[in-house]
Amino acid sequence: WKEVTVRCLCAAWRPLWPECVLQRDFEGFEELEEEAVVHDIVSLGNSMGLEVDNDELLELHKEQNETLKQSLTSEESGEEEDKEESHIIPAKDLKDVFFCWSKLFKLVEDYHPDVGSVQRAISVFNDLLEGPEI
Repeated sequence: WKEVTVRCLCAAWRPLWPECVLQRDFEGFEELEEEAVVHDIVSLGNSMGLEVDNDELLELHKEQNETLKQSLTSEESGEEEDKEESHIIPAKDLKDVFFCWSKLFKLVEDYHPDVGSVQRAISVFNDLLEGPEI
């Protein structure tokens, strides 16, 4: 009788005496108690000729849980990296910006009365674009 699983016993008794077998609540999908699930798995393993005990199964479950948590964490950090990479401005957009700035500078040079301040502003802007000297 030790080889007969709880699931098998419940399936056999349900048609004969339904009141003695716990009914499953499919509406709420209540979680089965961990001990019952572990017992079912151990019973199945033993019936297949495997040497399985509760402690080994629980340890394996904890290890796999940690592995899943780590992979989930690494996936989330990968998504954050993707978001950071999306802040890079495409070359086409940079080209458009520089073109517009050069048009603006040309207009300012042509129409602004103070040529000296325009030249200084253009020089400052060009220096900013080149970045700090190393």
